[in-house]
Amino acid sequence: MEDQTPKSASASTTPRKVGRPPAKHSSPDYAQVTVYVPKAVRNAVKIRLFQEGRELSALVEKLLRTWLETNNEGTW
Repeated sequence: MEDQTPKSASASTTPRKVGRPPAKHSSPDYAQVTVYVPKAVRNAVKIRLFQEGRELSALVEKLLRTWLETNNEGTW
């Protein structure tokens, strides 16, 4: 008699990776920076970034690069 047990669809596929893709904290090209800003400013920025679908680190990087360019601090 033949086995009538259904085979799962995932048994024939390659196992999927578990977890998130590598993040900036694991990249040697990035460094963590801690700053102090008023809570009201932080909260307003977080809300605006969420509404726009952007990340705080991208905003800070853009602001720092613009500051370097406008203050003629050379290349980085």
